[in-house]
Amino acid sequence: ADGTAAEHRTRVTLVDGEVVFAEELTIPTAWSDLARIGVRFGADIGLDRLRWLGLGPDETYPDRRAAATFGLWRTTVAEQYHPYVVPQEYGAHVDTRWLELTDRRGAGLRIAGDEPLVMTARPHRDADLAAATTLAELDPSTAIDVHVDAAVRGLGTGACGPDTAPRHLVGSGRHRFTWRLGPTST
Repeated sequence: ADGTAAEHRTRVTLVDGEVVFAEELTIPTAWSDLARIGVRFGADIGLDRLRWLGLGPDETYPDRRAAATFGLWRTTVAEQYHPYVVPQEYGAHVDTRWLELTDRRGAGLRIAGDEPLVMTARPHRDADLAAATTLAELDPSTAIDVHVDAAVRGLGTGACGPDTAPRHLVGSGRHRFTWRLGPTST
């Protein structure tokens, strides 16, 4: 309505068998409290094994990471799910160097950042999480929802407790990051 818009530019190159995405997102000053800044795509539902190098073993966010340990973690995409009473954001991993989604044989995708990023792989789409008011209304998607983010907001909302500390808010400005997509080496 006010003409304010974000700008997103992506430069795509092929380097040594990987697709390299150089992302630049410019967020207007009017947008001061965003959930995340990054890209999202769907992956084949058969790529249900998850492995990553970063903080774990549980989900981590900018304001919820103190109990995490840096390491190599393995689980399934389904095990990322946390049944919050009201369906909501879950499954992010801050400070992730790379993440792999594979099938039972180990074949699949490897996503890596040129610097640590926030990566999420889960069986629910953002829109489905936002629309559901109870767990009974939440069905898994037909694809794995993957996020590769430069920034993710802290978890507080002020709805039933304190809001996120200002340092964990995601706001306006220019955000640049580079990530790579390629096959896993089996």
